[in-house]
Amino acid sequence: MSLTDFTAWTGWPLGVVGLLLAFGALSYVRRQPAGNEAMNDWAVQIQRGSNAFLRRQSIFLAAFIAVAALLLWPTASLATAGAFALGGATGLAVGWVSMYAATRANVRVAEAARVAGETPALHVAFGGAAVAGLAVSALGLVGLGALYFALIYVQNAYLPEQFARFGEVLAGYALGASSVALFARMGGGIFTKAADVGADLVGKTEAGLPEDDPRNPATVADNVGDCVGDTAGMGVDLLESYVGAIVATVALGAYSAAYANNRVEAVALPLLLAAAGFLASLIALGAVRAIKNTNPALAMRAATLGAAALFLVLAFVTVSLLGLDLEDATGRTYHRFGPFWAICAGVLVAVGIGAATDFYTAARPMRRIAEAARGGPATAILMGLAVGMESTALPLLLIAAATWLANEAAGLYGIGVAAVGMLATVAVSITLNAFAAISDTAGGIARLSHLGSDTRGITQRLKAAGSAAAAGGKGIAIGAAALTSLALFSAYASAVRLESIDLIHPFVLLGLLIGGGVPFFVAALTLAGVGRTAAILSAEARRQLAETPGLMDGSVQPDSGRLVDMATHASLRETIAPFALAILIPVAVGAALGTEALGGVLVGATVAGILLALFMTNAGAAWDSARKWIEAQPETTPGSDIHNASVLGDTVGDPMKDAAGPALNILVKLMAVIALVLAPWFLSLRGQEVTPLPQPVQEESMAAPGGDVPRG
Repeated sequence: MSLTDFTAWTGWPLGVVGLLLAFGALSYVRRQPAGNEAMNDWAVQIQRGSNAFLRRQSIFLAAFIAVAALLLWPTASLATAGAFALGGATGLAVGWVSMYAATRANVRVAEAARVAGETPALHVAFGGAAVAGLAVSALGLVGLGALYFALIYVQNAYLPEQFARFGEVLAGYALGASSVALFARMGGGIFTKAADVGADLVGKTEAGLPEDDPRNPATVADNVGDCVGDTAGMGVDLLESYVGAIVATVALGAYSAAYANNRVEAVALPLLLAAAGFLASLIALGAVRAIKNTNPALAMRAATLGAAALFLVLAFVTVSLLGLDLEDATGRTYHRFGPFWAICAGVLVAVGIGAATDFYTAARPMRRIAEAARGGPATAILMGLAVGMESTALPLLLIAAATWLANEAAGLYGIGVAAVGMLATVAVSITLNAFAAISDTAGGIARLSHLGSDTRGITQRLKAAGSAAAAGGKGIAIGAAALTSLALFSAYASAVRLESIDLIHPFVLLGLLIGGGVPFFVAALTLAGVGRTAAILSAEARRQLAETPGLMDGSVQPDSGRLVDMATHASLRETIAPFALAILIPVAVGAALGTEALGGVLVGATVAGILLALFMTNAGAAWDSARKWIEAQPETTPGSDIHNASVLGDTVGDPMKDAAGPALNILVKLMAVIALVLAPWFLSLRGQEVTPLPQPVQEESMAAPGGDVPRG
């Protein structure tokens, strides 16, 4: 069997197997008891709110996908437009599957914790989270694998003169996934953080109510936000990162002159690595599921490290069998194991970024914020800002180290492969994030249903275990975004034959300034959207607490559905402006100022976006950890000055770490993939044409399906 055949018959079949396993995990979760009538009543309210939000979001995105695909048809190609629609549909499917699994698992986790204890609750939560983790990777593999299959067997893209089709069409798929991810992550983030802020300010700070109190009108909206933001939104976000890293590397292999004699291998490797990472994730998740009695934190960490170790073994075998010989534009050759060393660099730097994130958000720097809270909210906020800014240095150095090591090992192609290595086991990462969110919502249902402190304690321990294991996930995603953006930029430069950028050219300088300003403006719009939506919800919660007789004594339930409806409308409305800006800026600059100026935009956006995302996510996580550390101290009194200061600091940080920061992670890649997809159109506006790709010395190396592929 040739390499083209093997790759075409590996990705999507393995994805189908993953979907079947996800369905099996969902069936297991649904067979578990769902608790008493009170628990089901609260669970149904959360389900209805989550469904309403995703339904309205999906209607808008479906219309956008249809219109954008029609616009892409003449500017790119019919195949690219179709791939864009498929990528968007995949993103929507991931959101729905993740939300459905989370809203069915949370009440069953609470019931398992109430009746059977911690280990059964762990397995139910893990089963629901695995549905999301498996679905994201499996759907991504099915989409990318199906497109590769169609390009090989329908469009004959294995022919030398057609090979650029891999970069063009798969970039269209990544653009669809990125577009949905930005809107879903931003919209879900605004919803969940606005509801969280409203619940904390009105419930905790003003009314003196504990967290997830049934008398708080914003409590249900807060739990809905965990499902649509921390589960569905996170799933779509990581799907975009996963797909983006693979497509960036495929595009480099398809476009760059350095791989004229190795295009089959260069295009196949990232797809095969994704399959290897998915297989490693399946084994690691299955091992955790098979363990009947285990410590939750130990199980989560074992899944992460086990998947990474097994992936490295499979990656070594894959690279060995491919025998990829790389040569850059200067004639420099790289060792055939260079891509593997680039993968190792990506994995090791991911571990380093996770450790750095953990240090700044859970160790001595976090305690500096807790100490500063003794002076009041102002000093707590100032110290949090300082810690967040300081925390950007070490991850940035690690990202730079990964870039240098990967480039030394395998050139620009190695940078893309390193990003694939960081995200290959994304199924495990998503499972851990979803595990924490499901356990958190299960705890909310336990509190709302008055199940007692023992049940709540179990759900809190499960949430803490998932959160600790996934603590560095946001930092790793940002690091992968930096490498992916650089690889996408390199692919864009290859596509338009841009060999260098003149930094003293006025259009390039203008592009750098515009690109550097876009992340700040998008972050500002996102934070302002959270603030405005939170103000709407807070006002409604105050009104209900003041005007509803019997609400505070528990004899009357609040009108939670009204707050969910208001949060849905407001969050989706607030998402439109930053979403449109992120799409229109690269289109406008590329069309008006040219491809070199657009290159400046991409460089400026990547540098500013990565730094701002690191600052926001780490500062927000540090404020959150400082509040929890203060609350864990025996001398802390709820409602005291230090406690209120920590709550206000966490309130400021929540939108930064869960709305604005993750949106920037997607933003930088979305702008780069837009540039890549529209590169031929930008050139045609100036009467230029993309020059033919360099052909291999021996064209028979581009073996047709069914033939053998000679090794370099």
